[in-house]
Amino acid sequence: MSEPSQCGICAAIERIRAGKFPDFIAELDHSYVILGDAQFYRGYCILFAKHHERELFLLPRIEALALTDELCSVAEAINAVVHPLKFNYECLGNSEPHIHWHVFPRYQSEDEDLRVAPVWLRPKNDRMRSLADDDRRALIASLRSEIAKRIAAARIARD
Repeated sequence: MSEPSQCGICAAIERIRAGKFPDFIAELDHSYVILGDAQFYRGYCILFAKHHERELFLLPRIEALALTDELCSVAEAINAVVHPLKFNYECLGNSEPHIHWHVFPRYQSEDEDLRVAPVWLRPKNDRMRSLADDDRRALIASLRSEIAKRIAAARIARD
């Protein structure tokens, strides 16, 4: 596996491991799940692969498949909490070459022109919507509960 030179995601993972990441949701066998900062798409989460690698095919095949399975389970959990119309999944890595998946719930209520477009076309100041602290904590708690129902090995509390 490649070395994580100056990787922002590796730095975020270190903060998660240290218990200093307020939007941490769950640690899974192959990934960490966090609440994303673009809550215009309520329930938007990101999965960080535990191992620093720039491409999915560079992981051992069994690990890549397990990571994909975790992605599916997390999306199912998000669906149970926020009931979107559709999901968009993106594993880009152009600016952070560390495998990570953006999981965007999409809603019928989005304005039509942008509802059918990639989320990145929505102006950044629109999509980077924060939640009130109580709402954010309640959403994280609901997501943790639903993830734990689907992934028995999920670790949702920091020791």
